[in-house]
Amino acid sequence: MTSSFPPAAPKQVWRNDYFLVLVDEPRRLVRNVRTARPYDSIEQLEAVMEELSRVLDGLGRSRYALLIDTRAAIGRNDPTFEATMRRLRPRWLSGFRRIGVLVQSVVGAMQIQRFAREDGFRRLITSNEAELIEYLTQGG
Repeated sequence: MTSSFPPAAPKQVWRNDYFLVLVDEPRRLVRNVRTARPYDSIEQLEAVMEELSRVLDGLGRSRYALLIDTRAAIGRNDPTFEATMRRLRPRWLSGFRRIGVLVQSVVGAMQIQRFAREDGFRRLITSNEAELIEYLTQGG
């Protein structure tokens, strides 16, 4: 007998002005949704990313795939920001079964591809959410 109830909506587990973290337990999927709010300083970026990483640690990263939704984010590629994110990305991304990034534009995809080459974390980068979810949830 199959259930006639729709699948449960992802549960919000954390939010600040820069990120929303949702857990889709049946799919074993964690979503990091970036807001459009820009960082006021590099120190603020570092503090936000450390807090986000602690939240992700508490979830048990190895149980989940990570979907990063960057569609609302304002692009930034100044040297200080790039160097800081290069240092912070391993702490943010490590330990997940799979990683996927949802982008709005070709320029955004190119930036994330460059990040992947720099940090060595394999990830699917696409603007197709259904394709990304399929990739992240295949293979349990």
